[in-house]
Amino acid sequence: MGTRKVAIACQGGGAHAAFTWGVLTEILRTKQAWDAGADDSERFDIVALSGTSAGALCALAAWYGLCPNIADTDCGTIDKAIERLDFLWTTFAATTPIEHAHNSLIQSCLQLKENGALFPESNPYDRANGLALEALSMLGARPPYLGFPGLLEALCPHFTSVHWPEIPKSNMRLLVGAVEVLSGNFEVFDSEKTLQELGLPSICQDRDQYSAVRWRMRRSLTLAGVAASGTLPEVLPAQRISDLAFPSCEPGRTVRRNGHYWDGLYSQNPPVRDLLDVREREDKPDEIWVIRINPQEYFPENPNVGLNDIRDRVNALAGNLSLNQELDHMLTVNHWIREYGDTNPPLNKCKIVDVRTIKMTYATAQRLRVASKFDRSASHFAKLRDEGQTVARQWLRNWRTLGEDFATYPNDARYPESDSIGSAGCS
Repeated sequence: MGTRKVAIACQGGGAHAAFTWGVLTEILRTKQAWDAGADDSERFDIVALSGTSAGALCALAAWYGLCPNIADTDCGTIDKAIERLDFLWTTFAATTPIEHAHNSLIQSCLQLKENGALFPESNPYDRANGLALEALSMLGARPPYLGFPGLLEALCPHFTSVHWPEIPKSNMRLLVGAVEVLSGNFEVFDSEKTLQELGLPSICQDRDQYSAVRWRMRRSLTLAGVAASGTLPEVLPAQRISDLAFPSCEPGRTVRRNGHYWDGLYSQNPPVRDLLDVREREDKPDEIWVIRINPQEYFPENPNVGLNDIRDRVNALAGNLSLNQELDHMLTVNHWIREYGDTNPPLNKCKIVDVRTIKMTYATAQRLRVASKFDRSASHFAKLRDEGQTVARQWLRNWRTLGEDFATYPNDARYPESDSIGSAGCS
């Protein structure tokens, strides 16, 4: 196969995305080792990262470390990307005594709720929530624990010093998904949009998004956009981004207002089709590796499922809905190219892109619950990270050994029948 251009798409899933921490770390270390090797075996170049929610945090950490930075000369390296991933999850974890106590309380309440206990509904816009955060801060909770602004500022302390003129040379793109609440727009915060606005070389087409694709907007990459991607509406007020342009009902006219954003779970989890929205065919990735957090399949050992099991499954299905739709569209285009060739319009702008899945073991996927998505204990993160590294290590060996015979989506999104008890019909 030679060197393959790879885009990595990181699905959201709260604390479960610590699995992605491990996967990305292993991918980066493996790339470093393979690039230093003398053999001519297949290799890969990472040309893009995309993510939603906690997957967006992982993608941002890796992208920030891989991109040149005027204020931090350590940036622009794989070592820095790995260091930023480690920093993200060790900083996001409960560390101080009050954070440990708060995390334990949240876990106890969620587990009681899963078992049928009734709790009053919480409104993220209530003043009481703001007072609770202030109290936690006074008792010793750190800003990176309490909210995205503190976490992102600590993770990317020199974000304003990213060396944008060097980004086209490094061939590294970042896409983060979110939904704008009032318009219903599916929006991505895209480093290529930043390049276009700065007048720098970009691989993307310059489209009139206010008319032709008005429900699918591209914004320049900002830390506020990454925060928007992780704004769960049941937990946090909508992320506000000031003075944005939106389409109006009159063709060619826009209106300016503040944007209000929720988690990208409700739009793209994670962005995939945008990875292919480029000007030239050769700029498209050869492969997209999807790090899947929400399991595609569900085979409960106990057939008498309860309300909690239903909620868990609804949560996973919601997290997969947009992803599967985008991937299925890509499979359709791949089929058209194989059937009709790629010499005539519109397929002459397309290429076959292999989609592959990196997922948790079946046992881990079935044991995790909605409550564990909010567990910020360091031990919980470490277990998922270790599994991510183990899974990715074997996955990469198989990718290199099997080449074109290595499994692709949709089959590789499933679990082997031997792994899933009661999974009749699986392959």
